[in-house]
Amino acid sequence: MKVAVSYKDGEIFEHFGHAECFAIYDFDLDDISNSTKRLIDVSDRHGHQAMADLMKAEDVAAVLSGNMGGEAKALLLSYGIVPVVGYCGDADTAAELLVTGRLPVVPGDGGSCGGGEGGCGGCSGCGGSCGDGEDCGCGGSCGC
Repeated sequence: MKVAVSYKDGEIFEHFGHAECFAIYDFDLDDISNSTKRLIDVSDRHGHQAMADLMKAEDVAAVLSGNMGGEAKALLLSYGIVPVVGYCGDADTAAELLVTGRLPVVPGDGGSCGGGEGGCGGCSGCGGSCGDGEDCGCGGSCGC
C-alpha cells in the first residue's frame, strides 16, 4: 500500500497544496517492517490540481497532511485516493500508524492537528497561537 505524506524535515507538513516535498511510503501489508520511503521534491509544482495529479501518477492509496482544503480533498477522492488530514508530528510514525489502522481519528473537518504522534496535541485552526505565543507548526493553533 502506498501512502504519501506532505513532508518537511521529517515531520508532516501543514498543507497539501503548498508542500515542497512529499514522502512516498510503499508498505508491504504482509510485513509492515518491509517498506520503502522516497522523497519527491515538488517545489516546481503549484496548487491542488498539480499535487493531486502527482498522487494519482504515484498510485498512492492515501495522502496524509496537516491541513487540506475542500477542493484538494474532492480532487483526491475523485481519483480514489483517501485524504487524511489533521495531523502533525513525525511523518514515518504517522504513515505506519495509518497503514496499520492505529492512527487516531481526529474529529471535525481536519482543520486541526491533535492526533499525530508527537504532535502539538490540540490545535484548533482558529488563527491564534499556542499559549506561549508560539505557532504549533501545523497551520492551526494551540490553546485558543
